[in-house]
Amino acid sequence: MQQRDILMQTGGVDQFIVNGKFKISRMYKALHTGGIQVQWKRIVCNSKASPKATFITWLALQNRLPTKDRLLSWNINIAGVCEFCQVQDEKLSHLFFERHYSHYIWKAVLIQLGIQRNISSWQEEVQWAAVKSRSTKKKDQHCSVAFIEIVYTVWLQRNASVFSKKLDPVDSVVRRILFIVAYRNQ
Repeated sequence: MQQRDILMQTGGVDQFIVNGKFKISRMYKALHTGGIQVQWKRIVCNSKASPKATFITWLALQNRLPTKDRLLSWNINIAGVCEFCQVQDEKLSHLFFERHYSHYIWKAVLIQLGIQRNISSWQEEVQWAAVKSRSTKKKDQHCSVAFIEIVYTVWLQRNASVFSKKLDPVDSVVRRILFIVAYRNQ
C-alpha cells in the first residue's frame, strides 16, 4: 500500500496540523508501518564506536559479511576453510568467538574492562552486548563500544590473513582496541 493511500485512509493532512503548525512527528507515526524489531538495534544506533566499525558490526549482526560460507553459497570457487585455524569452515559464528583468536581477544578486553564472564556463542554475545548497549552506565557503554570494535578488528584481521597472510598478535590487537574504547568514551 502506498503512503499516499494510507494518508488518505487515516483522514488526510489536516490531522497533522496542530495550532496552525504541521507536526511531522504525527505524520511519521501515522505512516510508519512498524517494521521488524531487532534486539541489537541499540548496539549500532547511538554508538560511540567509529562509523567504520559500526557499519561492519551492523553487517555482521545481519549476517551480511562476505564470509567464506556465504561466498560459497554464491557459487564463488574458493576453499571454505578458515584462514586462521585451517580446520573448520569459515562462517560468522566461527569467526566471532568460536575461533580461539577472537575468543582470546574478547576475553582479554573484557578482563581489562573489569568483567569476568565466560565467552559464549555469537548469538549469546550479541544478546549480552544488546543489554549493555541499553544501559547508561559508563562501564556498560565501554562494553558496547568494545564489542563493536572487536567485531571490526577481527574482520580486519581476517581480511589481512586472507589477502596478505598477516595476523597481528593478540596482545597488540587488545591494546589497540582498549585505546579506541578509551578514546571513544571520553
